[in-house]
Amino acid sequence: MRITHAARFAGAMLVFAPTAHASSDYGCESNIRPTTATFSDCNSTALIAPGNDTRVNLALLMIDRHGTAFQVDLPKPDPAKRPPLIVPFGWNDVMARAATMPADDGAPNVAAGEGSICISNGAGQSGFIAALAAERTLPADEKTRLADARKNLQCGTSETAAAEADIDKDKDMHSAAGKDLLAYVRAAERFYGGTYDPDEFIALSKRKQPWVREAARYMTGRTWALIAQANGYGTYGEMNHEQMDGTALDKAESALKAYVKAYPHGQYTASAYGLLRRVYWLAGDHDALADAYGWQIAQMDPTLRNVSEVDLAQEIDAKLPPEAYTAEDSDPILLAVDDFRRMRPGDNGVSDNGVITREALEAQRSRFAAQPALFDYLRAAHAFYVDNAPQRVLQLIPAATADKRMGYLDFSRAALRALALDVTGDAGARDALSAVVSRATQPYQRQTAEIALAMHDEHSHALQRVFDADSLIADPLLRQRLLQNVAGPELLRKRAKDVKADAHERDIALFTLLYKQLTRGQYAAFIADATLLPASTAAESEGYSKLGDTPAFDDFRWAGTQSGYGCPKLGDIAAALAKSPQASRPALCLAEFVRLNGYDHFELDTQPPADELGGSTSLFAGKAYSRQSTYQRIIADAGVPAEDKAYALFRAVNCYAPSRANDCGGEDVPDATRKGWFNQLKSKYPASPWAKKLEYYW
Repeated sequence: MRITHAARFAGAMLVFAPTAHASSDYGCESNIRPTTATFSDCNSTALIAPGNDTRVNLALLMIDRHGTAFQVDLPKPDPAKRPPLIVPFGWNDVMARAATMPADDGAPNVAAGEGSICISNGAGQSGFIAALAAERTLPADEKTRLADARKNLQCGTSETAAAEADIDKDKDMHSAAGKDLLAYVRAAERFYGGTYDPDEFIALSKRKQPWVREAARYMTGRTWALIAQANGYGTYGEMNHEQMDGTALDKAESALKAYVKAYPHGQYTASAYGLLRRVYWLAGDHDALADAYGWQIAQMDPTLRNVSEVDLAQEIDAKLPPEAYTAEDSDPILLAVDDFRRMRPGDNGVSDNGVITREALEAQRSRFAAQPALFDYLRAAHAFYVDNAPQRVLQLIPAATADKRMGYLDFSRAALRALALDVTGDAGARDALSAVVSRATQPYQRQTAEIALAMHDEHSHALQRVFDADSLIADPLLRQRLLQNVAGPELLRKRAKDVKADAHERDIALFTLLYKQLTRGQYAAFIADATLLPASTAAESEGYSKLGDTPAFDDFRWAGTQSGYGCPKLGDIAAALAKSPQASRPALCLAEFVRLNGYDHFELDTQPPADELGGSTSLFAGKAYSRQSTYQRIIADAGVPAEDKAYALFRAVNCYAPSRANDCGGEDVPDATRKGWFNQLKSKYPASPWAKKLEYYW
């Protein structure tokens, strides 16, 4: 049992998948397990690991460094609506769920290379209105007219249209502050109209009004940056560093650096740092860009970070070249992210260095002098994912104390230690896993830990623990996965009858019980347990599947068929099979039930992979149902009545109609076998309506 228990993690670690530096954004199907060394687009968890998207690892480590919270809006698990599991997740899930930091004036998005100058117009207006309110020397009427002028300013308009929003020349400003602010409005009109004139903002930076002076210094750098990139993009948006205006880039860098020096905590300082990163990116100056990202990662003052950790991870992944992660002066977090990537099996798609060796990792010790916990975790991860040495994990990660909130590194250390205990068969593994679940409070942590604990119980032949009243496994989708794929009749019946259980969980347990009894030969038990069916659900809502909003219980009240190959109601079919399991007509009628009610390739007949939750051997005896197997058995039985034999041949051939792909389950058969069925039907049962109806053997 322990060999299999360990193998589920080893299998997850050794499967090879080609990877890029982070991930592509194509869809994929999640593999439900707590961690893996193999990368795919949608298999990240809260456990920092080689198989995570590098952007996920980077974001989690930065959140820990900054001591911030992961601002994320997670969907509520709702099996009735069949949403995807919260964990594992892809980067697109992170971006869609994260509540990112709002831009203070729009420039952060410009720094990331998105949108146009118009994205800052709204925030710029708010800043201007706030400056009017703060200016005590400004008369009330001038405040009103200036505010109206700024509100009327439209981005992207022509100079003529922009002039319509200008202040009436006959009602010009009289106060000194009003004149300065009016001059700024007129400069902003031209800027948002597409005229980029840094000299205008340079002149404004010498005005006396404080806000105008500061904003103009910032806008000087921003304007130079826009000039620099004016001819740097091709027809389809492709960037050409050689076409960038190097002189303008130098002036943009100088102006922005001058601004942050003059205003180290100014209103636009964070935006200026973002624009500096863009300037370095446009210039192709990777050394300066890496330094800028290192500063941003290390920056503990949230007012100086112009983007959230999630947005910064996306930006770094898109713009920083792979070699910059390992540069001698790169931030340890960047180096760690690359180390995790290089623990992936096989060619990791970025360099020819291959999987990082233990010796190469140990040689980095001095780089992590200020972050020993991260370095020890890297060593432990290498022992677990690369060397398959879980005992070394236990030496590198001591048992955690429960006296503090777990960040993502703390969570990962505790979870990896618990998994190492689990793999080695340690008696304390379940307690360790339970402790991780209990302490998990940050987004994605709880679901990750619950998967690990649920897999432990599944593989320890203690599935009942998942459903005990004091169970820590609360995610209904994880519980449902185990009921559908692993639970035996006794547990399913118990859950179906438990009035204290969640109503949908009871329904899933009952539906799974009845379906598997019916299709796995437990006909008498099906008849007995069918008495648990709720009242008619004919008006049930149309959910994602038969296991959606309301399980399709009315299918078990199937009335049979009157035309064609006639069949009695489902209860009578089950009763006949209970008396004679090999009887041909009841067996064919059960196949008709499956065919006519859409149960071919049904999810309850498909087991997850062995290294995923729900992938162990099902405790429900019997094989998954397939119509083709029924037809083949009857075709091979010499004592079957002619009508039943003819219908089995007809249906067996039609399993492949018209696409030649098997739609009935079971092992595919070659063309020659199908041709043989066709010829047998035509030659031995020519008077059968099924022989007359069948024209091809596909």
